[in-house]
Amino acid sequence: DAFSCACYLPEVGNIPKKGEVLAWSESSAVVFANSVLGARTNRNSSGIDLLCNLAGKTPLFDLLTDEGRRASWLVEVQTSSLPNAQLLGSAIGMKVMENVPYIVGLDRFLGAGVNDSTRAYLKDMGAAAASNGAVGLYHLEKITPEAVEKERTLLSQGYQTYVIDDSELELVMKSYPVLWKRKEAEPEKCFIGCPHLSLQQLRWWTKKIPDALRAHGQERVKVATLLCTAPQVADRFREFRVDYEKLTASGAKLTSICPLMYMNNPLSAKKPVITNSNKLRTYSTARFFPDE
Repeated sequence: DAFSCACYLPEVGNIPKKGEVLAWSESSAVVFANSVLGARTNRNSSGIDLLCNLAGKTPLFDLLTDEGRRASWLVEVQTSSLPNAQLLGSAIGMKVMENVPYIVGLDRFLGAGVNDSTRAYLKDMGAAAASNGAVGLYHLEKITPEAVEKERTLLSQGYQTYVIDDSELELVMKSYPVLWKRKEAEPEKCFIGCPHLSLQQLRWWTKKIPDALRAHGQERVKVATLLCTAPQVADRFREFRVDYEKLTASGAKLTSICPLMYMNNPLSAKKPVITNSNKLRTYSTARFFPDE
């Protein structure tokens, strides 16, 4: 029961080592493995992925090579506070497309190196960059392993620069179309967790949802709210009895469904669905809202 887009979560356990060569195809897993873990994989089609695993070999090009991992974009984050990961990834993906960006300025908010909070943030940022563009690798100054080791020597000659500030992210947010048949419709369903939520993110939402309900004088959510995570993460979360009971009492539900697959049919596509996932927004009719 290990079906999950986030196979690299500790509870699932398919965690590549730095420098390990892979043949992966799921876009958010590809960008996480390359960027946060420092493994090496191209963004393969599922057919090539299958053949590579049968052969135990993968074609040597692009992101498997040192030259292919050099950055052709310098992205300067100049926001006044930590930007929403989904919006930031979206802005980067739409600008650099399939190229490799070297991102600076996030260490002001995230600190140096990688911890559980940083991994969760980068998981969502990378997924948005991979779906709103086609980013398979990014370097994050003072944070991701190759950027820590090689710093700005990873930038290729003639690189381009892209500055992201608060106004740029506001423009990105306003650019998203509403694909509902009736734009004023009340949402019927809310999907949180595409890619699948980490354990830390699940516990964060378990605090935020009841707190927001109390602030509005409510006891249960008005919209069917599904928190999506890997089966192993869901099992681990249930061990935190207080958190799990708080979540179920709020009316929100835990599931290991893939929201993209749920939305990938005409009946579901007609429903007014909301999400905090830029990936789900990109590939479906779901409407994006930030976590808040």
